[in-house]
Amino acid sequence: MRTAIIAMASVAAVSSVSAGAQSQAPGAGTCYIELQKLMSENGIADLGTAIRELDTRLRPQVEEVGRLKRLVETLEGQQQQAMGTTPVTDGDISRSLRTVAMPVTASEQAQEPRELAHLTMDLRRANADLQAKRDALKLAYTEQMRAIVGPVQAQIGERAQAFGTERGCRGLKMARLPEVAGLQSAGARDITGDFVSWYAVNKS
Repeated sequence: MRTAIIAMASVAAVSSVSAGAQSQAPGAGTCYIELQKLMSENGIADLGTAIRELDTRLRPQVEEVGRLKRLVETLEGQQQQAMGTTPVTDGDISRSLRTVAMPVTASEQAQEPRELAHLTMDLRRANADLQAKRDALKLAYTEQMRAIVGPVQAQIGERAQAFGTERGCRGLKMARLPEVAGLQSAGARDITGDFVSWYAVNKS
């Protein structure tokens, strides 16, 4: 779950930077910055730091969602077992043999529906809690993404445009990995490494 949050933040960061620094269609005179490299360890440190900070702040909620998910799975398993829908195991066979030797009493038979009812109620409650925690996590993610990663995204987009203008680029493309080959074929110039080095000195 924690990895998923980092991945989501990375995709969102890439999308925002990309939207903030597009200019003209690819072709002669066009430059591109490879977004995958910006997100790497050798890329722009501010972006990685912001995403890790986002992960740290959301981690308690992420862990709570994970705990509730495991609880739901456990209760579902118990419910299926109580309903007699789980696969037969050696342990089940042993219990069945003991039941033949020691027949279930009327009070024990009456207890089973009550246990199933309690499990069903617990499962409904756990599912409701899980959905509420997931909704809260989504809201927190959106808010924290805007507060922590958003300013870094905006700055990178602005500085990319300034860098492209300084390098005489007629157009600037923030490129995802699948787009790189097409840009190269169209004669676009890769300025990723130069931009990363320049950004470290001129980010403010």
